[in-house]
Amino acid sequence: MDIRKETIKISIAVSLAIIFLVLIVFFPRTPTITTSGGRAETINYSYDFNYEEYKQNISTLFKDLNEEKSLGGTRYQFKSVEDELLHYFPKSLQVIIPAFILSLLLGVWKGIFDYQHTNTKKNILGNGTTWLFQSIPDFFLVVFVFFIAITFWPQLRLFSQGSWYSPLVVILLISIYPVMFVARAVGVSLLAQDNADYIKVAKSKGLHTRQIIHRHMLKISLKDLNTILPTLMVIILSNLLMVEYVTGYQGAAYRLFIALGGVQTSVATYLVPEYEGGLVLGIGLCFLLTILLTHFLKLAVSWKISR
Repeated sequence: MDIRKETIKISIAVSLAIIFLVLIVFFPRTPTITTSGGRAETINYSYDFNYEEYKQNISTLFKDLNEEKSLGGTRYQFKSVEDELLHYFPKSLQVIIPAFILSLLLGVWKGIFDYQHTNTKKNILGNGTTWLFQSIPDFFLVVFVFFIAITFWPQLRLFSQGSWYSPLVVILLISIYPVMFVARAVGVSLLAQDNADYIKVAKSKGLHTRQIIHRHMLKISLKDLNTILPTLMVIILSNLLMVEYVTGYQGAAYRLFIALGGVQTSVATYLVPEYEGGLVLGIGLCFLLTILLTHFLKLAVSWKISR
């Protein structure tokens, strides 16, 4: 792999992603609210694109960056975007990093298991379960776990923020699909090597299948796995957005829903959900940085392998 070429590609992709993120986040969203006459006072919402408002939103961002060295304020009077990021993003990292490591370890083990039992009766526990958990949407898995917890173990309070094990529940939930994703990648890579000449030679020497996998096949499979590390992180982050909201785990993804106006903290007549553009951008940049670090990890592993 050409490290320099890959670095340039990543730099261009990140720059375009940041530009696109800014343009999307600060797109004008203020609706026009009118009421009809009469006792009912029907509330009517309408929207017209306002270029001047769009220009003002972006210019305010750069003004805050230049003068205040900040992405701006939040709905809380004495808290800046940076204050909220320092409070919420570490909580998300507490589950993102363990979930990433867990997905790799369990995924590799599951991929080896799937390969070893491809042509046996245990294949239903191998490739069968991998296919099953990849086919079921994560939302239904979370709802199913929620139902089981409430029905059979209500005393555990799995989704309570006051329990010490609530982060473990989130880690487990956001790791289910990534584990199966890694297992599928490793299993397919091992199957692709099944009829290779060096495998036949190893078998002719009397080596056990497990020995062949660990001494020869797994090295190539791990190289293949390294190429999908950024994709694995994207999957984990996409799961995090849903799991934090459903379980009420108050990390960066949960705070993102509040910043978007998706979680109402107050209700009043004619009230438009408060939108915190600076915070949305900040959280987006944090997630983008997390994916970028995974790209650097991929490049570092590739460089070490190629030496």
